[in-house]
Amino acid sequence: MSNVSHVVIIYNPNSTGDGKSNAQSLQQELVKVLPGSVKVALKKTDYAGHAEKIAASYARKETPTLVVSSSGDGGYNEVINGALSVSGSRVATSVLPSGNANDHHRAVAGANLVQDIAAGNFRMIDVIRVSASVGGKPWTRYAHSYIGIGLSPAIGRQLTEAKLNIFNEKWLLLKFFFAFTHISILVDNHKVRYSSLVFSNVDTMSKVIKLSDNASLRDGKFEINAIKHQNKLKLGFYLVQAATKGLSEQSSQKSFTFTTIRPTAVQLDGEVFTLDGHTDVIIESSKRALRCIV
Repeated sequence: MSNVSHVVIIYNPNSTGDGKSNAQSLQQELVKVLPGSVKVALKKTDYAGHAEKIAASYARKETPTLVVSSSGDGGYNEVINGALSVSGSRVATSVLPSGNANDHHRAVAGANLVQDIAAGNFRMIDVIRVSASVGGKPWTRYAHSYIGIGLSPAIGRQLTEAKLNIFNEKWLLLKFFFAFTHISILVDNHKVRYSSLVFSNVDTMSKVIKLSDNASLRDGKFEINAIKHQNKLKLGFYLVQAATKGLSEQSSQKSFTFTTIRPTAVQLDGEVFTLDGHTDVIIESSKRALRCIV
């Protein structure tokens, strides 16, 4: 029997996906299988970041609550950050895949979300934490699947700002790929130029990029995939290999530290932020920090 007394399903009414209809269907199914004492509510978001505030508001309450994000990876990123913003909260999270990539759901999904919620099949999984400075202030945030600098946030930000459709998405992807050069950071006080640097605890990124054969969400470590700066032909070959044969991670670590040289874009599960220049960045695994049903 589910050991929550409240289920909240969050969706973005302006999403181009099936977030709203999926949320409504899940609500109807849960009402049928959960005891009448368990409240199942829908919550729509009104602006960017609203899902995080909703999740945080429930995290501050004593009521054991499951917050479900009917979204893609970016929407779920907001929810987990809201849930983890309150130490010792009684909030658990889940994602109902309704977006484009849905990397996290593919990596960890159980057999049936409704049955798992009804049975209370919670589990504790790792998340990746980044600490740095943004806008001159200390900044900490979590990722459920990956953190990337270099190529992934550069392309991700451009695609987010563009008006995508089935005709221009692949063309714009190629355009932004060839426009990107590299990022430079300090690692152990040595300047290193990267085309891409990804820290992950799932095996696949952006639906097709195969990152690791050994990814785990419960070992207290993340995998690192680093591509040093190289010409576009070599980088293109590397990405084709990643999408077909797959990559082997260079290392598996509990933490990784570097320093930005200039303002640097970072992507967390599809959400893009800009870190300050000359800030120390700490990437670390938070072992089994997130209580969830997926």
